[in-house]
Amino acid sequence: MSFLRVFYSLYPEVLGWPFLAIFGKKCVWNACGRLECLMPFHSQVGTAKLYSPAGPGRPWRVSWTPPGMTRQVKERKTKEEAVALAKEIKTQLKRGEIGRVHRVTAEDQGLLKLCRQLRDPKRILEEAVEREENFKRITVAESCERYIGEYMDRESAMTRHDATSKAGIIRETLGERYLDSLSERDIEEWRDNLLKGSKRYRNNIHAHLRHMFERARVWGFVPKGHNPAREVPSLKIPRAEPVVWETKDLKACLNWYQKSEQRDAGKKIVFLALGAFAGMRPSEIEGVMGERDGLLWQDIDFKQRHIRIRPEVAGKLAEPRYITFSEKTASGLTKEMADTIWTTLTSWILPYQESSGPVTYRKCQRIVSPELQNADLIAAWPKDGLRHTWISSMLALGVHRDWIAEMAGNSPGVIRTNYKRPMPEKVAKEWFALS
Repeated sequence: MSFLRVFYSLYPEVLGWPFLAIFGKKCVWNACGRLECLMPFHSQVGTAKLYSPAGPGRPWRVSWTPPGMTRQVKERKTKEEAVALAKEIKTQLKRGEIGRVHRVTAEDQGLLKLCRQLRDPKRILEEAVEREENFKRITVAESCERYIGEYMDRESAMTRHDATSKAGIIRETLGERYLDSLSERDIEEWRDNLLKGSKRYRNNIHAHLRHMFERARVWGFVPKGHNPAREVPSLKIPRAEPVVWETKDLKACLNWYQKSEQRDAGKKIVFLALGAFAGMRPSEIEGVMGERDGLLWQDIDFKQRHIRIRPEVAGKLAEPRYITFSEKTASGLTKEMADTIWTTLTSWILPYQESSGPVTYRKCQRIVSPELQNADLIAAWPKDGLRHTWISSMLALGVHRDWIAEMAGNSPGVIRTNYKRPMPEKVAKEWFALS
C-alpha cells in the first residue's frame, strides 16, 4: 500500500481512474493516508459546493474558498444541515465576514517582516556573511555561453538561432564586463552607442539581456531583484501603416508566372494565391526550414470549402484552425462574397493541384521576391503584404473583426492595431474577384 501511495502522489490520474473502473468511484489518498473515494458533486450555493456521501453512513461535505485563503471543507450528517451551512457561508462571503483581512499596507507588511527578522539579528548577520563569502562573480561573456547552452535543447531552430545570435552580439559588445557591475546608465549607453541596427532590432537584443539577468539570478550570480536591464525602457517605435498590394500588381505577377517557362511556376502561383485570397502567413504556406512543414494538399478540402491549418503549421499560436469559404450569418460575410473568394482562389490553385504533399516548397518567398523585383513587377516585397491586403479587404466588406481574427489566427486587438487599413469596398471586391 505504501508503494501505491508514492505512485499515486506522482501519477494521481493513473491510479484514480482504475479504481473508478473497478469500484464505480474514483479514489484519492486523504490527509490520514487512507484511500477514500471522491464524493460526487451534488449542487452549489453561491460559491459553496455540496458533495453527497461517498457511501452509506458517510457525511455530506461543504467546500468553499475564502478570499486569500486555501480551500475549506466542513462535514454535516444530513443534506439539510449541509444546505443550511452552505447558505450561511454564502451570506458570510457576501458580507466579507470570512477570508484573509489585509490590516496593513504593503509597505507596512515589508516593515513587519523586517522586524520579525530582527528578533534574531545574529542569525541574519551570519547568513549575510555566508552569502557574501560564497558569492561568485561572472563576466558577461561567461553568462552568454551559459545562456546559449540553455537554448540548445529548444525544439524551434529559429528560437535557438535567435538566442545564439543575440547573445553573441551581447558578448562582443559587453563581454569583458562583470555582469553585476552593469548599471542602468551603462546599459543605456550600450544600447544607444554600441548596438547597430533598427530600434526594433536593438530592443530585441535588449530583451535578451533582460532575460540573461533573470537567469543569472537563478544561477546565483546576481541577488534577487537586481536587473538594471529591466529598468531601462525599450526604444519607442512609431507604428507603421501596413502596406497592401494593388490588384493590378498582383494580377501582373500571377500572369507573369503563368507565361513563364519555369518548372516550379505553379508552386509560386499557389503561394501567392493562398496569401492573397486565404490570408495565410508565408510560414504557414511554405513551412520553416529545419523546424516545421507547410500546408499540404490534403489540408485543402475542395468539397467542404475550407483549409485546415494544422497545429504544427500554425506558427505563432500553434493552435489548429480552419479558414472557411462559406456564408456565416454572424460573421458579416455574405454567400455571394464567400462564393466569389472561393471561386477566385480555386481558379488559381486547381490547375496545379497534386494528390498529396506540400503545396509549395520551403523558402519560396525568398525566390519569388527577387524574381518579381528583377522583372520590374514590384518595387519591393512588402512584409506580410498579401495577408495585410486580405485582412483589410475583409474589413472593407463589413466582415466582423472577431471572425477575421479567428480565420487569420490572431486576436481581435492585433487585427485592430496592426492590420486595419481604410480601403474602399469597391477595391476589396476587385481584389477578391481577380481572375
